[in-house]
Amino acid sequence: MEYNINIREESFGGTLLNLENGKRSYINSQELKEILEKHRLPRDLRSENTNKKNNIKFTSLDVKNLKNFSFADIAFIEVTRACNLRCKHCLNNSGEIINNQLTTEEIFSLIKKLSMAGVQEIRFTGGEPLVHKDIYRMVELATDLGIYTSIGTNGTLIDEEVAKKLKYVGLKKAVVSIDGTRKKHDEVRGKGNYDKTILSIKYLQEQGIKIKINSVIMRSNMEDVIILAKELNKMKIDLFIRRFIESGRGERLENNMLSKQDYDYVRKKLDYELKSEPYIRGHYIRLNDESSNNRIKLPFKIRNGCKAGQRAIVITPNGNIHFCGFLAAQNFPSIDNIRNIDNWNKFWNDLQEQDKLEILEKKLARYNSLPNIQPTNCLAYVQRMINIENNKIKEVKNGKI
Repeated sequence: MEYNINIREESFGGTLLNLENGKRSYINSQELKEILEKHRLPRDLRSENTNKKNNIKFTSLDVKNLKNFSFADIAFIEVTRACNLRCKHCLNNSGEIINNQLTTEEIFSLIKKLSMAGVQEIRFTGGEPLVHKDIYRMVELATDLGIYTSIGTNGTLIDEEVAKKLKYVGLKKAVVSIDGTRKKHDEVRGKGNYDKTILSIKYLQEQGIKIKINSVIMRSNMEDVIILAKELNKMKIDLFIRRFIESGRGERLENNMLSKQDYDYVRKKLDYELKSEPYIRGHYIRLNDESSNNRIKLPFKIRNGCKAGQRAIVITPNGNIHFCGFLAAQNFPSIDNIRNIDNWNKFWNDLQEQDKLEILEKKLARYNSLPNIQPTNCLAYVQRMINIENNKIKEVKNGKI
């Protein structure tokens, strides 16, 4: 059966994901009951659904979390750390396969268990997911289970044939990395890679696969990202401007993290150049969630701009489970390993009860109370700023400053 709606049961009703456009909405208990009985969506959601017959993948859960969502909306699965590029700002030193990498069979089993637990989207990342020989089978399995599938890719391995294969196995979205103009992009990712990536977007669009561009903004490419934003806005292609955090190979790019003043400048420049920004979002650019619709009042607070531990989990190639990839790249302790998890719903509920994010959230609140800083909801960004400050204190004590 080809699903077009995915619903996960919640304490308040349900989280509904439209598999045709990737838009997420929240429904109350009465609406959920009517949808399951009549297979018809609430009136305000019908116009978003082009499929007249709703084939619904519904995940019923014995235990609904009262303090949070009943499971993560999205799982980022790093299928490998191998990559065909050696980008200068890579947050996790991608390049070679790491020890104890998950087997294809383990990833298949993981996808099935996450589906049963209520995950609604899986983004296959890396490294570069397209170097994994079984990536097409992984996407196909997740799609068949009623999961919205996406990949995070540098785009350089996507030719016409690859794009056709991705369409065939059901890929819904490709998040492609471009870091500014041709010159700046190639400075970071290698000569000739800009043109390859631009060509990949053409092939993906021809297959009807949704495109979103990710651009890592640094002090060295601020102006170039603004130029890129203008061009993509004209083309009506979504752009997400992502913060640069010094980790992995990116630690060698000193003084490239943007300050509050830098972000203020970028915002003003985008406002001036674009007037309206319907296709431009990003960390500290527009903090709204592009895929969700808070149409009902929820019984708990959503941490806008940061899905870590509340709406997302990250699984690294060795099976370690993290709140987010940025924290993982900073050697923040993993929560557990997938090889230890039999019941993912129990794992999720235990995680919420233990409130392992509480310490980080308190650090976040303290950081945001400081003067002249860029306000943030990113736990990893705050952790990095704390690490930088601690390193300075150590250097002062050791007489290096």
